[in-house]
Amino acid sequence: MKKVVWFIPFLIFSISLNAQSPWELKKDKEGIKIYTRMVPNSKFKELKATTTIDTSIEAVLAELLEAPAYYEGCEAGKSFYVKAIDDNQHVFYAYRDLPWPVKDRDIVTLLTVERTSDKKIKLHLKGLPTELPEKDKTIRVKDVTGFWLLEETNGQTQVTQQLYLDPEGSIPPLVTNSLLVKGPFKTFTELRASAAE
Repeated sequence: MKKVVWFIPFLIFSISLNAQSPWELKKDKEGIKIYTRMVPNSKFKELKATTTIDTSIEAVLAELLEAPAYYEGCEAGKSFYVKAIDDNQHVFYAYRDLPWPVKDRDIVTLLTVERTSDKKIKLHLKGLPTELPEKDKTIRVKDVTGFWLLEETNGQTQVTQQLYLDPEGSIPPLVTNSLLVKGPFKTFTELRASAAE
């Protein structure tokens, strides 16, 4: 992606297929809705964000798959494209520089593109923690699961992201859960602007 922070300031979420708690609407502004809910047996909340973009499904997909190539010592706060495993599987890396005394975090994810039809695409996310060597003084996030769902109707694309991530280490849940609204809202705002160009 050109400007989108691909991994939703990649911090701190996770999806659970067994989660039964109801979604709570946390923000509804500028056509973007952000929801969270509790996840059984976890201190961290699950995220769902939705919006509609006035562009084709292929334009949104291209934006989600676009990122600069990964390199050693890459810039913090961005997503980098590591490699393609095949036409439908892509590996991404993200690094987050966090304020002291919290240790920095990084994550490697596998994104698998599933085309249900010409008008519906699901991009599955899962952690791939051993794909790249771990960095000194950085905690590698291992437990991440989620998806992007793209659905096109009449030239517009409904975008949904659902995500859970356990940041590990000593980040207080109060801090991490508070980021579940601000980060996704910024990401979806940037995605809408860049995909619609």
